[in-house]
Formats: sequence, structure tokens, C-alpha cells
Amino acid sequence: MASRVTISIQIPELWTIRDSQITALDTIALIRSRVYAGKDTNDHPFKEYSERPIYISYRANLPPKGGEQTPKGVYYKGGYREYKRKSRRYTPGGKNQTAEVDLTLSGNLMNNLITTNATRTSYSIGLSSKVRSYGYDVHRERPFIGLSKSDQRVLTNAIAARMRKKLSPLGYGYKEQKSFISSINKAIGGRK
Repeated sequence: MASRVTISIQIPELWTIRDSQITALDTIALIRSRVYAGKDTNDHPFKEYSERPIYISYRANLPPKGGEQTPKGVYYKGGYREYKRKSRRYTPGGKNQTAEVDLTLSGNLMNNLITTNATRTSYSIGLSSKVRSYGYDVHRERPFIGLSKSDQRVLTNAIAARMRKKLSPLGYGYKEQKSFISSINKAIGGRK
């Protein structure tokens, strides 16, 4: 007659919703950093801003500076590129500046890149309702939402470091490890 052995163990949860939320925030930080460096999701420079003449409303998110004052708004012969340079006082090669094409005019777009969902096994990022109306259009023109190959390497290393810390006897998973080992020993009849 065959005998049956039942072993009951408790496996600690190594990855939690909180870990997914932290990783989502890491992802957002990586995207912002890459965008400020002027690179898209393929680590290529963003397409240059338009130099087609443009009128900017006096009520724009970033009040227009320079250009030619008209009843219709401020006219920029050099297009959006000129408007952004003059209104942000961009100086090529200037100290502590982001790339010229950094998708940042008022800061709203990057400040509204958010975690839209996080579970124990996944997370999603996207744009808040404040900027969704134009943000996804910007993304279609200059892809920025997502991880480039270099972002993936950095994020993988960050996740691996977090997991090593959880598995380390000195990490914040030590109590769970002890409980896990104790439950295995108890289940197989070893020391308690």
C-alpha cells in the first residue's frame, strides 16, 4: 500500500503591490530623465521642433516672449522652435539645461506621467486626464512613453537589486525568510 506525505509550507511573498508601485515610479523617473536628455523610446534624438511660422495665443501655458505682437497672438517667424527658445530662454549648451527638444514647455506633460494601475504582477503608466487630450498626440509624433533598451537595462538592474535585498539575511525580507525556513523545517519534521 502506498503512503502519502503532505507537506504544508508558507512561502513568503517576494514581490508585492508596493514593489510594483515603486518600480512604476522608477520607470517614470527613467522616462523623464531620457526625455530631458532629448531621446525617444529607441534612444534616438527627438525630431526637431517645427520652424514653420506660428502664432501663439497670449493665454498659452507658457506666456510667449519675444516674437512679433499681433492682435491674433505673438507671431514667430521661426515657428514653435523659436517660440520655445525665446519663451524658455533656452541657450544651446547652457549650464543645467535639458535638451532643446525635451517635450517640456510648461512642465505639465512630464508632471502628469503617472502610474495608472499597479498589481502584484504588473503596473501601467500613462497620462493623467489633465494632459491626455494632447499628450498622446505628442507621443505619436515623438514616442516617449515606454522604456528604451537602456532604460530596460537600468530598470532590470534596479529590480534585481531589490530582489537581492529581499533575499538577503540582512535585507528587509529576513523575518519572512526565517518564517519560510521554519515552516519548511516544521513540515518535513526537522528543527523548529
